[in-house]
Amino acid sequence: MILIVNQGNTPSSELQHCLQRVNADCALATSMATALHKCTHEFVPVIVLALSQPLVECLDDFRALVRKAVNSAVIVLAQQGCEAERILSLELGAHDYLDYPCNPAELQARVRVQLRRTPASSSPDNDRPIQIGCFRIDHNYHHATVNGYALPLTATEFDLLYFLASHPDQVFSRAQLLSSVWGYHYSGYEHTVNSHVNRLRAKLDKAPLHSKLVETVWGVGYKFNSASVLPTEMALPYSA
Repeated sequence: MILIVNQGNTPSSELQHCLQRVNADCALATSMATALHKCTHEFVPVIVLALSQPLVECLDDFRALVRKAVNSAVIVLAQQGCEAERILSLELGAHDYLDYPCNPAELQARVRVQLRRTPASSSPDNDRPIQIGCFRIDHNYHHATVNGYALPLTATEFDLLYFLASHPDQVFSRAQLLSSVWGYHYSGYEHTVNSHVNRLRAKLDKAPLHSKLVETVWGVGYKFNSASVLPTEMALPYSA
């Protein structure tokens, strides 16, 4: 399913007609409340958020949507966008950002990329929980723990950690992470990866007996450092 959230004056019929060529199951929500209700009661793989106002004027709604639709890919379609807004939307959890009006074929291609990345379209083997010592991350339940501590991750932070943990000790450049985690290569926006890694590390540091799970390999990129994970028998019982 593709959910179009259109609270402004972007022509809904044009968007629906465009995106129905990608997936016939294409729904429309004309308010954020309707979108949040839909995401609460069913899984929505891709959400296209059509903004007719600057993102800073609807930050609370945007954050609420990202929190509610933790396993959904959110694509921002902006009429009054700018470089700063693009960066902000990505750092707050959007998976893609596109200025509107745009080439319909490009929008369709970007939606297809996100549909291929969603849990519903991936194989069961790829969604099995990953357990490395005291660290566990479960894609199906969007749940990650380290040393008995549940990590409060945003959708993008979770995707980043899951991808790195899926390839323990393998080093990825910022450009590779942008392509693999965000699903599209944003040339010149590698600092977005740095911001997410810093926030992820801050949350990992709050875990008891925390380990340096995400390691910087200077001049190359980042990796999941499996050697820093405590053995399973040393895990602590989780307490909120």
